[in-house]
Amino acid sequence: MSQIDRTKEQFTPEERRARLRAFADRMLACAEKLPDPETLPQIERAVRIGGSIERLYARVDASEAAAAKAKLEVYRHTEALKSAEAEIVRQVEHTALCQRRERMRDDEMLRTEPKLARKLIEQRTGRPLEDYLAQRQAEVEVLTTEDSP
Repeated sequence: MSQIDRTKEQFTPEERRARLRAFADRMLACAEKLPDPETLPQIERAVRIGGSIERLYARVDASEAAAAKAKLEVYRHTEALKSAEAEIVRQVEHTALCQRRERMRDDEMLRTEPKLARKLIEQRTGRPLEDYLAQRQAEVEVLTTEDSP
């Protein structure tokens, strides 16, 4: 395989870490087979080889730790997002429920105390009762057209 073919290969970060760890393992196995150094140059060479192997392992370990930390952060953010979405859904449902109850109270008040209902609705909405009722009628029509096939 030529150098050009090797550079075209694309590996995931996990595959690169695994390959680098395997390379360090092979280097360590070969270093263990070397005879014990006896002279100063042999000792220096053995120390350099050991240092290189140690740096490879440290690099792989640091990369694995960073990947695990990143994965944990993604999980935490995903969980926080799901929690926030659930909270928003609860708030929307609560708001819709409160609006339905308010409309029911308005309807009941309009039937039993129309003059008082007019005053209260106009104060609360800041517009005439006829506009409020027209808007509610339009909302009902929109809901019925959305529900029909």
